[in-house]
Amino acid sequence: MSVHVQLSDYLQKYVPGYNHKTGILMESVDGWTVRMIIEELKIPINEVSIVMLNSYPRNTQSTLKDGDFIFLSKIFGGG
Repeated sequence: MSVHVQLSDYLQKYVPGYNHKTGILMESVDGWTVRMIIEELKIPINEVSIVMLNSYPRNTQSTLKDGDFIFLSKIFGGG
C-alpha cells in the first residue's frame, strides 16, 4: 500500500531532500493515519493546520487507503 504526500512550501523545510515537483511516495502505510505520516516525516504536528485527503478537508485522525493523495499545509494569519 502506498500514499502520495505533497507539502506546502512552508512545511518542506522539515523534510530534507523534499522534491516539490514529485512530493513523497510512502510505502507500507496500511492502517496508518495522517498523523502517523506527519510524525514519520518529523514535521511538528502543531505546524500542520490544513489536511487535504484526496482534495477533501480532513483531520489528522483520518485513516489512509492505498493510492490516497495527501496535501499538508499551515495556515498563515493576515489582516
